Amino acid sequence: MVAIAGLEVTLLALAVLYLMGALWFYWGTRRGKQHRFEQTPLVSVVVAARDEAACIGDCLQSLRTQDYPSESYEIIIVDDHSSDGTVAIVEQWKDAAVAVQLVQSADQGSKKAALQTGIEVARGDIILTTDADCQVPSGWIRGLVAHFGPGVGMVIGVAQIGVPADISGVRSGYEAVDFTILMTCIWGSAGWGRPMAASGQNLAYHRAAYQAVGGYAKVMHRASGDDVLLMQLIRATRQWKIAFADAPETFVRHPVTPSWRGLVSKRSRWASNSSLLARLDPLFFAVMVVAYCLNWLILVAPGLWALDWLDGVFALGAFAVKILAEWTVLSRGIRLTGRDESRRFFPLWILLQPLYVTLSGTLGGLGLFRWKGDSHLWGRRVTSGAGIGFSDPKHR
Repeated sequence: MVAIAGLEVTLLALAVLYLMGALWFYWGTRRGKQHRFEQTPLVSVVVAARDEAACIGDCLQSLRTQDYPSESYEIIIVDDHSSDGTVAIVEQWKDAAVAVQLVQSADQGSKKAALQTGIEVARGDIILTTDADCQVPSGWIRGLVAHFGPGVGMVIGVAQIGVPADISGVRSGYEAVDFTILMTCIWGSAGWGRPMAASGQNLAYHRAAYQAVGGYAKVMHRASGDDVLLMQLIRATRQWKIAFADAPETFVRHPVTPSWRGLVSKRSRWASNSSLLARLDPLFFAVMVVAYCLNWLILVAPGLWALDWLDGVFALGAFAVKILAEWTVLSRGIRLTGRDESRRFFPLWILLQPLYVTLSGTLGGLGLFRWKGDSHLWGRRVTSGAGIGFSDPKHR
């Protein structure tokens, strides 16, 4: 009975902490107003691409049609040893009105190395990054640059799953809800002045801030984290402010992940940095641990109840608190993004979330995933081609 009582107290405590975290994120989104500054410094847009022939043309088209002065920005595409027609497509854009430069990454399969190569040849004081399968709105550069007020070293932007018409099935609906909640948590943590994450699909930073932390040198050994780890390093210096861009003209779109396996692999790759984040940001790590443990207990609660090891009332109560917390965050995120189609997929997301978090969190803790055809263990590349982990052949 003592063990059972302890389990119930643990479940209740985790649910309360989870709700407190959700409220912290919610109130963070309501803190302060963004200050914008009209300015047109030289900007370098750096995009790493590997086997992106199917989408690099659309990405370049959106980057070329910006309302930012064409003489004030350049586009640098870093080819990460593509084996398809990516290079040929980029070559077709080199004579466009906006300068498009194609360079070759020195280290195959490392996005950080590819981005580093691009930054080394970039001329701009402000670096913007997105992914080769993303599309950006015409006001993207101007909108992000406007957030670089005094002392701002990085601006975190919003990434969305496609357009509303793309969100039609179970998998796309689940991913849309999941990503909206993720973006809202980033927004909320940034509102408190200590952002916890960022997305390389929509990110901007001063070259000086990048150089102040040594670029990617300290985290180059990790397969993932060109966004969140760099952000955490810059935040840790306490020399720079980090702003969040909440204007719709800065929102980037990326496609729906093509398979459940790819979706789990992507999240596992993100979670593979948890051990490093425990040192860089203990609060963020604590949030991840609470979410993982609560979802794990919710997942096994029916079995524990069937064995009479857990009071069903406690389990249902904790589940209800969890739903309240997540709906609070999602509702705020929908207000930010205007993506109302996410609402109808929330019940489905609630049911699948415990399994999804437990699976991706466990694989991520082992650093076990496949990315761009390479297998990883403990977050490091161990083999090329077929091997361990979930396949994620497309998305970075």
